[in-house]
Amino acid sequence: MARAHPIVSILLAAALACGSDPDHKPAQAAVSAGDSAAPTSETPSNDAWAVRLDGIGPLRYGMPVAEVGEALHDTLGPPRPSDQCVWLVPASVPAGVRLMLEQGRLVRVDVDSAGIRTERGGEVGMTEAELRSRYGGGLQVRPHKYDTAARYLIYQGPDDSSRRLVFETDRRQVIRYRGGVMPAVEYVEGCS
Repeated sequence: MARAHPIVSILLAAALACGSDPDHKPAQAAVSAGDSAAPTSETPSNDAWAVRLDGIGPLRYGMPVAEVGEALHDTLGPPRPSDQCVWLVPASVPAGVRLMLEQGRLVRVDVDSAGIRTERGGEVGMTEAELRSRYGGGLQVRPHKYDTAARYLIYQGPDDSSRRLVFETDRRQVIRYRGGVMPAVEYVEGCS
């Protein structure tokens, strides 16, 4: 049986991660040519990857893809069209983190695993009550677009209304969350 070319495998993994199923949790995929998905000695601990209103870890929203690659010490695989919305799952970020780029710039980060916290300590698996204790009255509640048993708790920064954290809950606990800039941070289907 013939083996798939490594670039084809990478592109297939990236395409599968872009599905519009809101319950889809992609596996960590290596995006850099020749790299594996296993953490390296250069991969910072999850504590270094706090999600903030302006970015995650060493990354800031608005960074061009080349700067994202430099900050991650990663080539980020083959070039991508800069006018499209694409997901990246670099090997150099913690498992459960996906990066969204639009127009060739970082606009959003999605987190679907426990252990990657926000600057205020919010994370997947936390109860709504725990989340509210960290964000006080600053959380706006919105109904979920597709699931009446779920909802969004949204934190908007006081200094910049274009930056948000969107926590998706099952009305008991956080099941995933995302941070980014408008309008990308509020895309329910992601890149679709």
